[in-house]
Formats: sequence, structure tokens, C-alpha cells
Amino acid sequence: MPNKKKDSHDLISSVALLVIDAQDTFISSLTDSSTFLKRCSFAIEAARTLGIHTLFTEQVPDKLGHTNKELLRRATRPKIFHKTSFSALNAPGIENFLRDNEVYHLLVCGLETPICVYQTALQAIDKDIDATFLSDALGCRRIEDGNVALNAIIGLGCQALPTETVFYSLLSDALHPRFREFSNLVKTYSDQHFSIHEYLQSNPKPAKSEVDQPKKKKPYKQGSRPSWQDRNRNRKDQRITSSGQTSEKLEEKEIKSSPKPAPILIEKDSPKPNKTIERPKKQAKKVPRKRVAKKAVSHKPKPGKQELP
Repeated sequence: MPNKKKDSHDLISSVALLVIDAQDTFISSLTDSSTFLKRCSFAIEAARTLGIHTLFTEQVPDKLGHTNKELLRRATRPKIFHKTSFSALNAPGIENFLRDNEVYHLLVCGLETPICVYQTALQAIDKDIDATFLSDALGCRRIEDGNVALNAIIGLGCQALPTETVFYSLLSDALHPRFREFSNLVKTYSDQHFSIHEYLQSNPKPAKSEVDQPKKKKPYKQGSRPSWQDRNRNRKDQRITSSGQTSEKLEEKEIKSSPKPAPILIEKDSPKPNKTIERPKKQAKKVPRKRVAKKAVSHKPKPGKQELP
């Protein structure tokens, strides 16, 4: 686990449980399959109790089959990654999931310790991903090979701890809101009369799993809401106003509400029409004239030719 002290909620949100190749084909080859199912199921339910992401990898599922259904049902919305490589971290899409969900620490369980689990440890070191291996929830066909491989994983710098030790460390306090629920889970799996096969079959609510596969583009249906790509493509042509009307509809509305244009008078000889606006002529106000008194003018005889006597 990380050495830095962090808040419990922040620490749990950055952790994910990785279940490697828990497929029926591999489980049936184990010497003690019941013990593996019991401890692996406990790890999955503990992760569900604390709200931790649970990831499953499947090795060539088309030929080797899928994850054990009973284990898969213990997780809430598990994410499944198909792979052909032995390292789980080489499964297509798993690194993107860890990055997108800000997962920085992996709790690892599953099969087989000397093969896929060991190579996952090597890949985690190369990718600089912190990983803790749940020692009691790992399995292999030959126990001696598993012990040697687990010691080699510890020698690489990874941690290997029992499942209860790890999850109690995540809770860190008896006042944690999920402590009582987790404590009851520990008591259930610690009961002497506990039967893992009966318990796994008693789950009433199967989980909805998500298989990481590329999504196919759905055909565009007429009348359906366009995708964000279509909206961005037409963004230059149609500008949405604050009232929710597009520019095209707004222009139509403005045309309808605009006043009728003034009449245009076209002269025959002119090549271009002259637009004239007829305005009503203003009538001038009649101002009464003031009468001015005429001055008396003396009539003097105009100078002319004088008659001789």
C-alpha cells in the first residue's frame, strides 16, 4: 500500500481490484478450487462493500471460456477485458480505464501465480503502477511453483498481503461508515459451516458486466436528435440564439415582421432604378400680413422742357 498518508476516501477512490483469468477452465485444474473460490469471492465482495472498481481479465475467452459466473455476480458493474497476452496490463483498453478513472493502485488476485500473475507484476513495475497481491486469493496448479513465483514478486518490490489485512488498512478506522458491513462480511466467510458453493448460488441479483469492446456507430435516424458531431458540423450555418431559435428561423421571422418596402419608380431612359421615397408635403402656415400706413408723398413736377413765351 502507499506509504503516504492520505484521506481514506481519496485512497479508496484511487484503488481497483484486478481479478486475473478466474475462468472455469483454470479453476477446475486447481488442487483446492474451493479455497480459491472462497478467498477470491471474499475479495470481490469486500471491494463492492467499499465501492471499489472491480476489473476482470479473460485469457482468449473464445477458446478457453469466460469468467466464473458466480464470481462475476458478486461484483457491482464489473469491467471485463479480453486478452491474449499473459500480463493482464497488456489487455487492450485496461490502461485507458485506469487513466480515465484515476486508478493508481491495483489489488491483484486470480490465476495463475507463476504465469499471468507474475508477468502482471513485471508489467506493473515497467508501467510504474503500484500493485498489492492478495496472497490468499491467488491460485495455481502446482503450489510449489506458486510459492516461488510469489517470493519473486515480493523481491521485485511489490507487496503481497492477505485480503483481510489489505481491506482493514483501507478502512483504517472503526468509525468508517462501511466498517460494520465489512465486519459482517468477515464473519460470514469465517463461519465453520460456511459453504462457498451454496453461498455463490444464493446471490439473487446478478451484476451487469461491461465488456470492453469498441462501440459501433449507430445509424442516424430521421427525426432523432443529432449527435454532437452533427451539431458542430452545422454550427457555422446555424447559429443558436439565447432564445433557442436558429438564425434561419430568426431571419424568416424578421422578414415577416418587417414593414412593406416603399414603391420604386423606374424611369424608362434610366438604366438603373431610382428608389424614391414619397413623403407627405408639409403645408406652410399662412401668416397675416401687417398693414403699414403709407406716407404722404408730395407730388413735385418732374423736370421737363420749359415752354418759351
